[in-house]
Amino acid sequence: MGLFDAQINELRASIDAWQEAGRLVTFDLAGLRDWPRGETLVLEEDCGLELGNPSTASITFLMWADPGVVDGRKVRLVGPDAGDAGGGTIPFAQVIVAGGEFADEYEAFRDLRDTVYDVRLEGFMPRSLPSRQTTWCRVSNAALAGGFSLGHLGAALVDDIMELDNVSGAEVLFVTGSVIEVNSLSGTAAGARRVVDALMKMYTEKNFDCTTCEYKDVCDSVMELKDIRRKLAEERT
Repeated sequence: MGLFDAQINELRASIDAWQEAGRLVTFDLAGLRDWPRGETLVLEEDCGLELGNPSTASITFLMWADPGVVDGRKVRLVGPDAGDAGGGTIPFAQVIVAGGEFADEYEAFRDLRDTVYDVRLEGFMPRSLPSRQTTWCRVSNAALAGGFSLGHLGAALVDDIMELDNVSGAEVLFVTGSVIEVNSLSGTAAGARRVVDALMKMYTEKNFDCTTCEYKDVCDSVMELKDIRRKLAEERT
């Protein structure tokens, strides 16, 4: 059992439905050349494509699970790749699931979060708002002309995540197809956020009075959160 079992099951159901509909593409990471690393300022006049502009749909969230749930490296896409989008602005979802042995869930979240936000590629500029679970990215004209693909971004995310201790696998899902497809993940994203928020509150506030906690419903439904609460309460006493 894991913290995000319910949300990962929902995500798997969405992936299966897209697969059955012929909407899902899995990148061949072994055959994908590395994209140069580096932080780039992509100005409006240099921008060839925007992903997740506030005028459209944007969702990003991060989950983790036991090694048996996520194994190896995998990057999937629903919708057009960066070079096939035709420019302009398109909706964007980025979902990451890491697999491994996470003895300290709080440290696991911080390490994974920091790693994801530290990934920088030439010609690609992300602006993420974790509190809103959104990301707004720009791809430069030069990067598009050079063959930039979301597979390059996914491969970089997976590679960096798997450099962390005790991580055995990582999966990335991008959705660029439509506002409806992106927003179909909003319930899963909200559920994942509630789990993370409950976890953060336990570690930062050290308040274990469940009767007044706004996350009581989450902890009641996620056994792992109860176990973490019990462990932290014992350490406090």
